[in-house]
Amino acid sequence: MIDKTQIIDQLNTKSFGHTVFSFDSIDSTNTFAKQLQSNDAPHGTLIIAEEQTAGRGRLQRNWVSPFGKNLLLSIILFPDFGMEKILLLPFAGSLAIADAIENVTGLSSTCKWPNDLLINGKKVCGMLLESSLGNSAQEKIVLGIGLNVNQEEFSEDLKSKASSLQLECGAVINRVTLLRNILEELEHRYEQLSHFPSQRLLNDWRMKALLFGKKITVLESEFSFTATAIDVNEDGSLIIETEDGLKRNIFAGDVSLAYS
Repeated sequence: MIDKTQIIDQLNTKSFGHTVFSFDSIDSTNTFAKQLQSNDAPHGTLIIAEEQTAGRGRLQRNWVSPFGKNLLLSIILFPDFGMEKILLLPFAGSLAIADAIENVTGLSSTCKWPNDLLINGKKVCGMLLESSLGNSAQEKIVLGIGLNVNQEEFSEDLKSKASSLQLECGAVINRVTLLRNILEELEHRYEQLSHFPSQRLLNDWRMKALLFGKKITVLESEFSFTATAIDVNEDGSLIIETEDGLKRNIFAGDVSLAYS
């Protein structure tokens, strides 16, 4: 099991990862994080598990991961900025993890709206942003992250859509080294979002998003339609143009390249 001593050793952050709750198995790191009291879990607290029995992603999807192969974690944040920037935390997370992956493995990943990472067109990482007031008036934000690191096999219905860092680079990845890099890059991107205009972060995200100008399939609730991805707005919504020429913003749902 990855423990606190391993994580903190050589960790170069101000607050991220300095308080750690680690588990062999847990229902959900996000669920545990939301239940923690703020005096026990300050800004930057990390919850990590080798296995989740009730892991979940966006849109109420299950997140299944074999024991001890991947990184399943949550970060507790007490943002010093408003909701307009809080909505961009998944974008900051995507960039941070993409940078960490490249630092450790040399692999280049692309960002998929709103909070997935792809390598060679296959999903390797997803995120789930949740909020809770807890026992204080300050809003607590929980950023849940599932990153496929050393997983070698996927179910039949996932193998064409999902991959892992090990499968993509052909080598076993040191998860502790990768985790430290993720924490350092997350803190860097959090501070970028805190101290600078949102467009600076979004411009970096756009550079890693191979979506704009392309035909996409948009899934909203139970309905899907084809559109063209135009841009991402400052509130994190996706600007699209429908086939009848109407421009609109998508705030929730899922998208994929129309040919995939």
